Amino acid sequence: MNAHDYGPFANVVAIAGALVMTFAFLFLKMLGRAKKWAWLTGDTPAFMVKTGPRIAAVGVMAATYVSISKANYGWFCAASVVFGILGFAAIVRFDLLLRNHVQKIPLTGEDGSTLRDKDGQPLFKKVVIGSEADLRPEAKTDLVAARAVRGGLSLVDFMSGYGTGTLNNPETLWDRAILSRLGNRLTLALMMIFIFGVLTLFLAALVIEVWQRAA
Repeated sequence: MNAHDYGPFANVVAIAGALVMTFAFLFLKMLGRAKKWAWLTGDTPAFMVKTGPRIAAVGVMAATYVSISKANYGWFCAASVVFGILGFAAIVRFDLLLRNHVQKIPLTGEDGSTLRDKDGQPLFKKVVIGSEADLRPEAKTDLVAARAVRGGLSLVDFMSGYGTGTLNNPETLWDRAILSRLGNRLTLALMMIFIFGVLTLFLAALVIEVWQRAA
């Protein structure tokens, strides 16, 4: 990209490009590629998981560049610590949501056999599931009946044999709106990890740079 091709907006384009590249570099160094994480939120495209944090982070980075000085860099140091704490909280929340609402299920062929990769390892996919409290009324009734026959039956085991269509289909047990809401929470928590991680690293690096110049 040649910024001079944009005429009177050349400086704006150059600055915008620098901010985006800064975000991309810090994101890659701290968290790796977005595709590495996006599978955790099911069918959400990788670009969507990354674009939201990028929009917010670039705005904060621009505001920081024009605001930080030798006189106030201590406040930005405190902000870096706050973002770090928020990032830790986002990780804890995401881990909790992941453990409670994401289930790994095996992929099977038409004959019911487990599908395997070229190395012979079983293939799995991740699906978002709800809680027992949010089950459809008929599914909740069937679960109670199944547990009366087979004590200790888990919700995941019950899902593996429930319904008349595809096995392990969460939509036979929960409304789509509930599953979509849970998927949205997972995506939002992952976005928060991304943005807080990048901003913590960015503010820490910028504060150290300003401090070295002031020393």
